[in-house]
Amino acid sequence: MVFIRMKITQVTSEVFEWDRPTIWNGHHLYGPGRLHKVTVFTDEGVNGVGWNGGTAAERPLGLMTGYIDYFRHILIGKNPLDTSDIVSELGDNQIKILGPSGLNTQALAAINIACWDIKGKVEGKSVHKMLGGVQDRIKTYIAGGYYAPGKGLEELRDELLYNVEELHSKAVKIKIGDPKAGIALDMKRVEMARKTVGDSVDLMVDANCALDLKSSLEFAKELEQFDVYWFEEPLPIHDYEGHSRLAESTSIKIATGENGYTIAHFATLLEKKGASVLNVDVTICPGYDVALKVANMAARSGVTIAPHGCQELQLSLAAAVKHGEFLEYYPTEVDPLRSDMFYPKLVLDSDGFVTVPDRPGIGFELNMDLLNRYRVS
Repeated sequence: MVFIRMKITQVTSEVFEWDRPTIWNGHHLYGPGRLHKVTVFTDEGVNGVGWNGGTAAERPLGLMTGYIDYFRHILIGKNPLDTSDIVSELGDNQIKILGPSGLNTQALAAINIACWDIKGKVEGKSVHKMLGGVQDRIKTYIAGGYYAPGKGLEELRDELLYNVEELHSKAVKIKIGDPKAGIALDMKRVEMARKTVGDSVDLMVDANCALDLKSSLEFAKELEQFDVYWFEEPLPIHDYEGHSRLAESTSIKIATGENGYTIAHFATLLEKKGASVLNVDVTICPGYDVALKVANMAARSGVTIAPHGCQELQLSLAAAVKHGEFLEYYPTEVDPLRSDMFYPKLVLDSDGFVTVPDRPGIGFELNMDLLNRYRVS
């Protein structure tokens, strides 16, 4: 039964933090792991959960509770099934007060995800099916290859061997762009990665916006000899002209979009032909409604999507559309707590694909017995 008039009665915010090994990319040092959980309650007793975090990134998620406090009075009484209207109410309608995007948008994303969780439970369908449900299985790539204390070429080699031989991955990604490493050392990392995984495994690289156009062009030229599948976030996200020039200059696919918040951003990127793959993230843009619009825009431009971020949340979108090319997959080696943080556990099949769970709502739940040990607010 669909509760057409159901209403939101309460919205709560919880933050969790834990220690984990230090890692970094071309731009950012990551320390503690964090997760921000939002629960949306309704008068029909059907509640939904959304969250931010569950990746390698370290974000100031403790600030999220303030945004949820601000949004709460707007949300109470609203119908959680009207997900698109809620995005407009908490997004565009708040630009004068909160600005066009930022942490407020990420908090909105967690609310939107929780509302889609409710929608799925009410309709008895998975979010994956409601978004389109085209693919039942999707190919993954392992998000790894971070810089870390004491981690040299041999340690990176061991990591990649584990990803391919033990996790059954058919695609792996490593970091480049650390200014302390420089292009010479990064090319040694890429060369070693290619030799380690062989020619049958896709190899991606990710600079996390650490380069300028001149250095991106230099990197791209060197990367071509190693049959790199894509060059991710080579430039600052709003350098549309730079993305266009880089994409035109290289045979390597340019992937970007994980830090894109707005439809206008993605529209401009596509108009400039600045990317072949969009890494749209449902926890960065305002949730599934906007992310699906971005996916549809990409399809019209002949561009694929490979959503960035927590795989348990991105899977619904990545596999919902025909042009969902990859699902990013964070292994427990990036964050050991991941081994028990979500259930059911999402495990790669022997061919490097994962199967989408057919459960109403998001399809995954947080292990609160574990997370409650690390609650900070």
